[in-house]
Amino acid sequence: MSRKPEEQPRVSVMSVDGKPLMPTTPKKARMMMRDGLAIPRRNKLGLFYIQMVRSVGEKVQPMAMAIDPGAKYDGVAVSSHKQVEMKAMVFLPEGVPGKMDARRRLRRARRFRNTPRRPPRFNNRKKKKYWLSPTQRSKVECRLKVVRELCKIYPVQLIITEDIRFNHARSRDGKYFSTVEVGKTLTYQEYKRLANLKLVDVSSTDVWRMKFGIEKCTEKKWEQTPETHANDAVAMLMGVTECGEGAPPFYVWRRLQYVRRSLHRQNPQKGGVRHRFGGTANGVCLRKGDLVEAEKAGTVYLGWVCGLPTKATRIVGVAGADGKRVGQFNAKKVRLLARSTGFSWRKAI
Repeated sequence: MSRKPEEQPRVSVMSVDGKPLMPTTPKKARMMMRDGLAIPRRNKLGLFYIQMVRSVGEKVQPMAMAIDPGAKYDGVAVSSHKQVEMKAMVFLPEGVPGKMDARRRLRRARRFRNTPRRPPRFNNRKKKKYWLSPTQRSKVECRLKVVRELCKIYPVQLIITEDIRFNHARSRDGKYFSTVEVGKTLTYQEYKRLANLKLVDVSSTDVWRMKFGIEKCTEKKWEQTPETHANDAVAMLMGVTECGEGAPPFYVWRRLQYVRRSLHRQNPQKGGVRHRFGGTANGVCLRKGDLVEAEKAGTVYLGWVCGLPTKATRIVGVAGADGKRVGQFNAKKVRLLARSTGFSWRKAI
C-alpha cells in the first residue's frame, strides 16, 4: 500500500547553530546531502536527522508532543499542524528495588566485620525537598531524557500529557502514590522549561480515541506495537491540535541496563581475592552500551555491547534492542558504530 505524499514520514532538520527546524521529506533530505548542503546525523535515541552546513531561515511552524505516562511503559508521539510525524514506546527501568535491597544488605554486612569501616550516621536524617525514591527517580530521568532528545530535533512548542491523580481522602490504598506525585511535579516543571504544558484527563483520551477510531490494546501491555501505548499519545495530539494521523514510523526505546562495577561480591571468593565483576570499561576500545556490528558465520548482527573482552578470551557479548543476548563474537570481527548513548532503539514500523 503506497502512502500519500502528505502522509510519508519526514526527516528532522537542524540548523547550523543546533536549533531544530521543520522536518522535510526524505527526497529533499537526500538532495541536500548530495549537494553538500547538509550532513547526516543520528541522536541518542537512534533517530536520523540532517544538520545544515549553511545558514537558512529559522522560521518554524508550531509542533506538539504528547506523552502517555505509565508505571512500566510510556507512549510518545510528535506532530505538526498537518500530521503525526512519529510515535514510540518507551520501556522504563526495572529492577531498581532489588538493587537497592542488595546494596543495603551488603552495607550492613560490612559494618559487622572486624575491619576499618565508616561509622553509621544518625538515623534521623532529614530528606531534601522534593526527595524522590530511587525507583521513581530512575523513571523520571528516563522519561525526561526522551523528551529532551526529541525537543532537540523537533521545534516543539506544546507538550501534552495525561494528568493522573489519586484521591487520598477517599481511599487509603495510595500510600505509595505520594512519591509518584513528587516525581510528577518535577516532571511538569521540566516540561514547562521546554515548552508550554497542557494537561488532559484520562477520560478525554478515551473519548478522542473512540472519536477518531484509533485502536487500543489493554491485555498485553508489554507488546511492542502502537496499539499498547503510543496510540493514546496520538489520540491526544489529534484531539488537541486537530492534526491528521498520517502514517508515522513507530520506534521502541529501552534504557540500557548492565551490571555496574561491584566493589564487594555477595559471596566470599576462594583465596580471599576479589575478582573483577561488572563495570562498563576495562581498558579496551569497546565499552558496554556501544553500538556495534558483529559478524559470525557470514552473518552480520547489529546490537549493543553487553559483555567486555579480556586478554585471555577476546570474546565480546552483544545484545539486541530487546536487551536479550544475541551471542558472543570474536573481538576482531566486531566493528564500532557509535558510542553508548544509554538507550537501545528499534524501528518496529
